[in-house]
Amino acid sequence: MKPSGSGYASLTVDLLQFKGLLHMPMELNVNRLDDGDGVEATLTTHSVQWHKKCRLKFNKKMFDQQSRAESASGQQSSTGTPTVHTRSAAAHRLPQSIEPICFFCNKPAGTADLHEAATKEIDKNVRRCATELGDTELLAKLTAGDMIAIEAKYHRNCLRALYNKIRPAALKDEDADRLHDIAFAELVVFMEDMQADEDNAPVFKLSDVANLYKTRLEQLGTTVTNRIHTTRLKDRLLSVLPDLRSSILRAETHFSCLRKI
Repeated sequence: MKPSGSGYASLTVDLLQFKGLLHMPMELNVNRLDDGDGVEATLTTHSVQWHKKCRLKFNKKMFDQQSRAESASGQQSSTGTPTVHTRSAAAHRLPQSIEPICFFCNKPAGTADLHEAATKEIDKNVRRCATELGDTELLAKLTAGDMIAIEAKYHRNCLRALYNKIRPAALKDEDADRLHDIAFAELVVFMEDMQADEDNAPVFKLSDVANLYKTRLEQLGTTVTNRIHTTRLKDRLLSVLPDLRSSILRAETHFSCLRKI
């Protein structure tokens, strides 16, 4: 991205804000961006450019999110006293790599893997849940950009917990469409997890996928009276999972991952 003068000014303000935190969104020493005349002058002199996706990591919303996470971490320390972070102390920590945290619980992977948001379906459903639940903290995180653009990572159980929160409201309003959206979103997450397996090339039967979808709908409290429309389900999955391909084998539709072939 080729910035204007105002672009350098706004980036400088954001960088100096992050400099006061323990962690940067990426490995970056702000002190090295100052040749002696200030960060903004240095950026302008060298005609610095950046990727749009990288710039999003240093906006105010991301700063607020990181500040809250560090504040919560300090309050939960064994001493019970929030840690005071000075700029000089933070500067020594800048070269360290940043451990990814869950978009929902703000905690690192732990014993459960973190999964990266890879489809617009997840972003759409998370926004819908956050809006209907009135979750202001989650809505604030989402204003930083869609979950794919900001490379949001999450625990699978945290995403499922969010979907389960919306379940009582959906049942109360008798809104079957919302439950279908939740079941489909969970199906997408499951298939993404299977595709991410480096040691195996997963192949799914469409009939098995339809049964998984039906089972989850029933678990959510929906009465499934009609047969699942498999062609419609297949087309919907292919539209949100770009690496997925379908083929006919022994008169039955199968799914496979393109990058595994």
